[in-house]
Amino acid sequence: MTYNILISGSTKGLGRAFVAKYLSRPNTTVVATVRDPSTQEAQALHSISKAEGSNLIVVKIESRSDTDCISAVNFLHDQGISHLDVVIANAGFYTVPKEPAVAKITAEELLDHVNVNAAGPVRLFQATLPLLNAAEKPIFVYISSMAGSIAATGDLPFGVGVYGASKAAGNFLVRRIHQENPELIAFAMHPGAVKTEGGLVVSGDLGMLQYEEFFTTLEKSINGMVGKIDNATRENSSGKFLCFDDTPLEW
Repeated sequence: MTYNILISGSTKGLGRAFVAKYLSRPNTTVVATVRDPSTQEAQALHSISKAEGSNLIVVKIESRSDTDCISAVNFLHDQGISHLDVVIANAGFYTVPKEPAVAKITAEELLDHVNVNAAGPVRLFQATLPLLNAAEKPIFVYISSMAGSIAATGDLPFGVGVYGASKAAGNFLVRRIHQENPELIAFAMHPGAVKTEGGLVVSGDLGMLQYEEFFTTLEKSINGMVGKIDNATRENSSGKFLCFDDTPLEW
């Protein structure tokens, strides 16, 4: 039986690395979501090597859209996809706020981050839930960030209040998904401080660029997260905030 996995935000960084990792496994169908399938980055996904029996499907999902996720799932039905074993909500959004202090952030900045980083995964979850429910061991993973930990970063002088708030909201919603869906394994995961384009921007705002020991490689991050997904159970993972390695994280 083919193992089917959907990964959002697949054109670069963690998303593209997830796609490559799962396509290297035999008999695996990877559904890669992109904002615009016509771009060079999206087209380049088709050049990733595939193991025997594995296949790539590229679909359009813009995280702010209220209809893209539903349209993508309808397309998957037309392609013969009857279930999804894993959905990885990886697509995210971060911009450097003009004024990071809560006293000066704009509602527009806050709502735009929440729309992508919290509402976007909810849209994806709602649309894919019937396909997840058709799997033997359904898993929904939210790629979060330590910046979304209230305990770890809420009292520190980081300029990521808007981003962190949106990720904290996403964490809460994943915890609710776990509580409301006892047949599902659902958890949030911190990929570490990875040297991707987006990761370096966030790490710069966190003041971490000078601390080489905090960083991990893309390969270690992906291998760690995929290992967590492979071994996830309702008991050891669902409803939790995990790190790509075994570093404990507080909500």
